[in-house]
Amino acid sequence: MFRTSGLKTVMRSLTAVIAVLTLACHSAEAQVKPFKITGEGIAPMGLPLPGQDARPHWIAGNATHLGRHYGEGTVQTDTATFHLDGRITGEFGGGEPFVFTGANGDILSCEYGRTEFGASTPGTFELVPVGPPGIYVAVFIAEFVPVPAECTGKFAGVTGSWVMYAVTEPFVLGSADPIDYSWEGQGSLKFKKGK
Repeated sequence: MFRTSGLKTVMRSLTAVIAVLTLACHSAEAQVKPFKITGEGIAPMGLPLPGQDARPHWIAGNATHLGRHYGEGTVQTDTATFHLDGRITGEFGGGEPFVFTGANGDILSCEYGRTEFGASTPGTFELVPVGPPGIYVAVFIAEFVPVPAECTGKFAGVTGSWVMYAVTEPFVLGSADPIDYSWEGQGSLKFKKGK
């Protein structure tokens, strides 16, 4: 009788250890971590109107897991709706992947505002008139989704996403003058084992 109950106790303990090791192995394969980012940048050629080619923009900032970084890419305006109160709303997204480069050289490459690349919704914007006719401030919201094959270092193979909120300084609508902006975002990234 002692042998049977002792064997059952050992088997239960062994089963519990195997379950813990199995969970540990799965969590070691990928780790989901919170991600926060802030930065300030410039759209050096202004913002494109619908139908115009994508225009460049860059950013410098700080982010969890990325640290101090620099980023660059392009933005493209897809649609625009003009409202009676002077506001303009529409959809936008990246014209190419936006590439963040950390101080250590790690690269986090992302598509943004593009459902065909994994965003849950298209990027949206609102242009708000703030002064004399033609002067606006823009507010942008877009989901950034990593391009795992283009990411390097600790970001190699990373997945997940975060939502970015950006606000510009006042600018002249349709101008090619540089526009300053700031942004912040948060979400989560899923890192491969050991990252």
